[in-house]
Amino acid sequence: MSEETLWMMVLGHEIWLEKRGKENGSEELSVMYGHNMRPDGAVNLSRLQPVLFNPDGSKGLPTLKAIQDKVIMQFAAAADGYYTAYVDMGVAIWSRNNEGYKEGPKFKFKDVTYAGAFHQMAKFIVPVGNAGEFSGKPFHGILEIVPGGASCQVGSDAAFTVMYEDKPLVGVDVKAVSKKEGKEMAIVKTDRSGVARIPITAEGEWMFLARHVDSSKKVSEEFDESVFINTLVMEAR
Repeated sequence: MSEETLWMMVLGHEIWLEKRGKENGSEELSVMYGHNMRPDGAVNLSRLQPVLFNPDGSKGLPTLKAIQDKVIMQFAAAADGYYTAYVDMGVAIWSRNNEGYKEGPKFKFKDVTYAGAFHQMAKFIVPVGNAGEFSGKPFHGILEIVPGGASCQVGSDAAFTVMYEDKPLVGVDVKAVSKKEGKEMAIVKTDRSGVARIPITAEGEWMFLARHVDSSKKVSEEFDESVFINTLVMEAR
């Protein structure tokens, strides 16, 4: 993403993955950046790390490439089943003073009033062939959104478990955005089991976003807290 818009992740911009199709036998996903599934700027390839898990849980070999103003994730699917793809931005530290936000730890700048370590990830589950029964599980990252099914059904609730450090996270907001409607459709808190049940009211792609702030994960003179953001895009039929 351009450096001019990258700082906006502090205010609510996020990355997400969208289904692109197939090219020469490889599955393709688009890496997007913006807000509420509305793109805002190009993704900087050097900041992204692709991660893939095959249906048997082993790691795959995804690649990223830039095509004009987009970044495309590609991977070969050698067997039927569910492939879980991630794009991981790693950690970016942003500090704020009276001049605005600057990238870097707070000791680098004067009069810093806030500094946060932001870790963004995006997730997409790709069914291939006769994928069979779906069993959701966390594979990668400190914050995970685990769906109860491989897709969402219009007119029904979709269930999502939010995991933090491999444990269900209670009382965190899960935001739901419909690409077709072009807006936020619901914000639901996870229950005592870490589950959010979200009504699906339109067909097409939906993005589900969880954000968790951990003030215990701080480093003196560098940042005051760690902020984890994960998005999951799924199809509603």
